[in-house]
Amino acid sequence: MDVTDFIDVVRRHRGWILGPAFAGLVISVVVAFLWPDTYVSDGTIRIVPPTVPERYVPSNVNLQLGQRIAAMEQQVRSRSNLMTLINEFGLYPSRKGRIPDEDLIEGMQNDIRISAVATMREAAEGRPASTAFRVSFRYGDRYLAQKVVARIITMFQDETTRSRSTNSLQTTDFLKEQ
Repeated sequence: MDVTDFIDVVRRHRGWILGPAFAGLVISVVVAFLWPDTYVSDGTIRIVPPTVPERYVPSNVNLQLGQRIAAMEQQVRSRSNLMTLINEFGLYPSRKGRIPDEDLIEGMQNDIRISAVATMREAAEGRPASTAFRVSFRYGDRYLAQKVVARIITMFQDETTRSRSTNSLQTTDFLKEQ
């Protein structure tokens, strides 16, 4: 077959070629307009190391950074905290009375992402440590998504303050007893 044969085939079967192409275009436009909007809001929490060198004042918090972040994430993602967020911001109003609370919480846990942020210097040196982590939340209302992320970040900060003060007090009490 040469070029003229291909042109002849296309001319004879143009309905079979253009019909599905046009139908695909119409279907994709309809789906794009009917698909619900989803917004992702994210915030980054920077981890600031102590400003006083360890050789002058030793730290009395011995947990690794990753372990502390994982523990705080467990606390923030707890059932009570997520249910408080759902009730406080009126999240998932169409599903709230229809499905059990556990399914609402599981859906919210799927919409929340917490991931470490690697800097370019760490990636170049091959170190796995990170100096920040990102919290993101996916929801249909962009303003509520922003408010929820801000609240989750506040929860992380409050949990950090509470756990550090508790650990510091326990260590100080132990040292006084010894």
